[in-house]
Amino acid sequence: MDQLAGLQVDYTFRGVEHVVRLAVNGEVLELEVEDRMTTDQWRGEFDAAFIEDLTHKTGNFKQFSIFCSMLESALMQSSESVTLDLLTYTDLEALRNRKVGPRPGPSAPRSAQLNSKRYLILIYSVEFDRIHYPLPLPYQGKPDPVVLQGIIRSLKEELAALRSRDGRDAEIRHLREQLSRAVNEKRELEVALGRAREEAGGRATTHQEVAVLKAMVASLEEELRRERGQHHRTAGRRGQECRRLTQELEEVKSSERSLRARLKYLSSELAQYKRGRQTLSSVQSPQPRKDQRRTASQERNPSWGRRPARSSSQDSNRGRAPSRPSSSPAGVRAPRFDPTAFVKAKERKQRELKMKNLRRQPRVRKPLSPSSWNGSGEMPVLDSGRRRRQASSTPTLRGQTFGKENTFEEPPTDLSEIDARLQALQEYMNRLDTRT
Repeated sequence: MDQLAGLQVDYTFRGVEHVVRLAVNGEVLELEVEDRMTTDQWRGEFDAAFIEDLTHKTGNFKQFSIFCSMLESALMQSSESVTLDLLTYTDLEALRNRKVGPRPGPSAPRSAQLNSKRYLILIYSVEFDRIHYPLPLPYQGKPDPVVLQGIIRSLKEELAALRSRDGRDAEIRHLREQLSRAVNEKRELEVALGRAREEAGGRATTHQEVAVLKAMVASLEEELRRERGQHHRTAGRRGQECRRLTQELEEVKSSERSLRARLKYLSSELAQYKRGRQTLSSVQSPQPRKDQRRTASQERNPSWGRRPARSSSQDSNRGRAPSRPSSSPAGVRAPRFDPTAFVKAKERKQRELKMKNLRRQPRVRKPLSPSSWNGSGEMPVLDSGRRRRQASSTPTLRGQTFGKENTFEEPPTDLSEIDARLQALQEYMNRLDTRT
């Protein structure tokens, strides 16, 4: 251990301030404790053998250099595991009795030398134990006044010499600044050295990471090339599909124009047809009550159906006669009207009409709006009312109407077909409008 010359520390033992001086000369440890208030001094010298034997007796052996370092740390209070205490002989005996137990028998008388001696205790605290290293310090008395006066004179001379060296204060400050800069540079270099060591240690790991990253970059580039090729192919297909859809759109637009023209033509044709039907219904007039009674009497007479058939000339004349009944009671009578056959024929035609509509249009269609009929939505009702009036007319008129049944029953079939076609055209036009 390096020689410690004049290490002096102010230390407080049990509330009393003391001055502790420590010096190591080779293998000799010198300790001096002075009471700051009474100027009493205790001094002791210990060689390496004594220190090592003392530590061996305590059960925790320490070398001389390590013991000196522990003592220095305790004086500087730089470590919490080592502390100092100053005890008298009485305090030391009490501590020993507390640890080992009281000695049997009467205590031996103590001399004045033992009472005046002090013991500097180095306390080493470990996790579950505390070790005490006692260092005896004999009493040296108070310092000699002559010696003290000499010390005072030397100190005054040193102080005067220091005050006369004003120029050296700046040099000392400059040296201290250089020292602080050197210390900072040393710390920075230590940090850089630690980083360099870490980088050198992790260089192998860095090479592996670089290889893995290169492999990942290569795989990503290959995937990017595949994605680009697939994107080009997809773009080509999309372009072809777009051109095809554009062409289909043009075709649909042209078809829409033709269908609109066809719809306009059919609407005008339907309007003309409805106007013709209304004119035909206005021409026909209801039969008189006497013809109705005659028809009822003829229906009750079973011999009406067994009359001989008319000649072809009479049938042709009856067919060319107007639908209005003749006012002459002596007119030619028509064959007997059979209501059952009429009802069955009517039901059969209705069923055929329904089947034809179902075959043409499998799903149920909504009726056309009144605007599409141009105000003619009540035509079927008028037609059915007209047929009921015809059924209650005279036998002559019934025979004529029954003979011309195909002529008056066919128009509703044509009207329903036209309605179905118009409904289909309207739905198709709505779908085209939705697409565009």
